[in-house]
Amino acid sequence: MSENKKSSGESFAGNVMKYSVATYLGFAITGLALIVKGLLPAEVLGAPVTFMTYTATIMNIGILGLDQALLRFYHEPPAGAEPRQLFAACTRISAAFMMLLGVAGSVFFAQPLAAAFGLGSAGPGIVPLLFLNAALYMLVRYLNVLLRLENDLRAYTAETLWMQGCYNLFYLLPGFFTSNVFVLAVAAILSFGVVAIAFGYKYRAAVFAPLPGAQLGGIARQTVPYGVALAPAQILFSLSSGICLSFVGNASGENAQGLFAFGYSLAQLVTAIQAGFSTYWGPYVYSHYRDEQERICRVHDVLNLLIFGFFCVLVMFEDIVFVIFPDKRGCLAIFPLLMLAVVFNILCEGTVYGNSIARKPWHDTIGIGLGALSNFGLCALLVPAFGLTGAALALAASNGLAFLYRSITGQMYYRTVASYPKTISGFLLAFAVTAIGTLLWQHFFIKFALVGVILFIYCTLYRAQLARLWSMGLGILRGIFHRK
Repeated sequence: MSENKKSSGESFAGNVMKYSVATYLGFAITGLALIVKGLLPAEVLGAPVTFMTYTATIMNIGILGLDQALLRFYHEPPAGAEPRQLFAACTRISAAFMMLLGVAGSVFFAQPLAAAFGLGSAGPGIVPLLFLNAALYMLVRYLNVLLRLENDLRAYTAETLWMQGCYNLFYLLPGFFTSNVFVLAVAAILSFGVVAIAFGYKYRAAVFAPLPGAQLGGIARQTVPYGVALAPAQILFSLSSGICLSFVGNASGENAQGLFAFGYSLAQLVTAIQAGFSTYWGPYVYSHYRDEQERICRVHDVLNLLIFGFFCVLVMFEDIVFVIFPDKRGCLAIFPLLMLAVVFNILCEGTVYGNSIARKPWHDTIGIGLGALSNFGLCALLVPAFGLTGAALALAASNGLAFLYRSITGQMYYRTVASYPKTISGFLLAFAVTAIGTLLWQHFFIKFALVGVILFIYCTLYRAQLARLWSMGLGILRGIFHRK
């Protein structure tokens, strides 16, 4: 590898790391939230986690996919518009739609929505709070995208940390003193409100950017069809775990609902690798897909190595978590299935951009729609018979179906997978890890040894990527010490 390529790779890695700072600092928040979830009784945990899960779903309905349109067109806004005017237009359209949605849902459909969401014990009064929380989360999400696009790294990092605290932690803290879901919901609303006001004031020039009616119409004609085509994918994506929580809560009670919520939160630790990466990666792909396809393929392989490797390590050491939180041991057997479901979602980051590049986002919608429908059907079939295991199996199978469809169509339009045999081999090994973790969950040493062997095979399979990571890491460290 030439010195220029080394320098370029180190620079790329450095940029990824800069935009991952918030994620890795936020990992401490996620870890603290996991501890809180482990300490709270399962019957207290289920309802607030379900409330926050459906907050994300409603947010994705109200936002109309325009956060994705903002990412896609910020550097190519409609003729005559400034980038900040694009931000203002998308925000106002989404806010107006969310208001209509909230009024209709709260006035006419509160009772059936509460029951469908698995929050029937809280009553219809929880629904207006759910829509208000979703509206504030939507504003926070828009501000987060703007800060990233304007490369305000310090503000982006601070806002991301607050947003992660709001979504993962702050609303749970009253659970040590009360099990009243309304108190927990108000805590969530207040936390999101503080972030929205603080950063909305800082960027008030963008929020209140002048926007003539004709210009708003021109922006809407370009962004709304694009966003609406993507919106079902975002909605159904956030709905996947919510479907399982609702079925488990209605079929098996609040204790089982809390166990599933804890297991899924633990499984999402894998996203610590991906979340900060994706913040930098999406805009990078859209800016460089014409001239950096070789690098994009290399990054896909590196992402596979990191995710598969972390997956193995978590399965190997999962028992430690359940020694610390013994009352959550009921979800130990389903944990590998929940992690596999999360892995499918993460690895889409390296395989599906072709659909957006080709401006055919409906393929993502179809793929995630197939996943959501299969999740609903499998939950209806499996949860009454197998409880938590049925829900976990349904989630893993449906996410796998969505991943398969989206990846095949994405690769048709823009190839990011350098070696299909290597990628397929990696997934077969992941299935083996899942089977070992699920079937041998009561046999720690046997499970540990077998998964360790598979981890060694992974590292051998991706040895070139492992060597590249090592080289880039040393280069970054040399640069840091040289500056000092």
